[in-house]
Amino acid sequence: MYYIGIDVSKKALSVFDGQNDMEFVNQEGLKSLKRYLKKRYQTFDNLGIIFEATGVYSDHLKTFCADHRIKVFILNPKQSHNFARSLGKRSKTDKIDARTIYGYCKLIAKEKMQVPVINQEAKILSSYLTSYQFAQKQRVSLANHLDSIQDKDLSKLLKQELKRAQRLEDKLLSDMKTHIKDHPKLQKDFQRLLTISGVGEKLALTLLALFINYQGTNRAQITALVGLDPTKRESGTSVKGKAKISKNGNRHIRKMLYMPALSAIKNNQKIAIFYQRLIAHHKPKKVAVIAATRKLLLVAHAIYHNKTEYVAI
Repeated sequence: MYYIGIDVSKKALSVFDGQNDMEFVNQEGLKSLKRYLKKRYQTFDNLGIIFEATGVYSDHLKTFCADHRIKVFILNPKQSHNFARSLGKRSKTDKIDARTIYGYCKLIAKEKMQVPVINQEAKILSSYLTSYQFAQKQRVSLANHLDSIQDKDLSKLLKQELKRAQRLEDKLLSDMKTHIKDHPKLQKDFQRLLTISGVGEKLALTLLALFINYQGTNRAQITALVGLDPTKRESGTSVKGKAKISKNGNRHIRKMLYMPALSAIKNNQKIAIFYQRLIAHHKPKKVAVIAATRKLLLVAHAIYHNKTEYVAI
């Protein structure tokens, strides 16, 4: 099998094919990359492309691979970062990153290389979510900055801007819900997630996009995608570190799950019993909360996967 490592940035794709370093414009259709691949490879059947998940910047490449039935392996950015550190890479350029990503092919089982599946409904929902998260971050930053302003005129101006930011945030949330209503399958999945005590509209929308984008994932995989998978640090008899979560996943979703998990501990009987059992076994409260957060995620994943509503005890 032939492999290509690609470092994705906003405007360009830095490519290493095992011999040559190249750069192509990152735009819809990727015509220049297509010309190169057709010239170099007679067929794409034995071609595998490895690249990092870089949000919207990698959408063109993912869509291109789906359209041309090219197998891919999408790296978690932390995976490639840790891999580069293990190789002793100190410098960081697009060319070096592409070569590092290419080198990861030695660690990938062939069955892990898959043709990506593009779900247009989920793609639109993910775009809305990304914009909503950006607008929310701006609004929070503006509100925090406003607290430190003493000048009345400047404070008045910033308050107007804060209202505008809030309106944008509300509009994006409303548009997301409208998009859901316009697609019956999405609406049913969304409503099922809302039956879980502790899960509100914003979390349900976020989890729905996650589950659609990663169809066919099992419990361990969906936990790892959010970075809630446990890790151990043990070596011989002298090193015995405490188990921690990896945090090698979507930080935003992990953060969004925290407050609903606290709510579920109080109001969701299944989560509450699970949490109290851990406390009774002398687990620290912080560990029990993280376990309850993971439990809430897995319950939501099971509801989505099995197409059933949540049934309370």
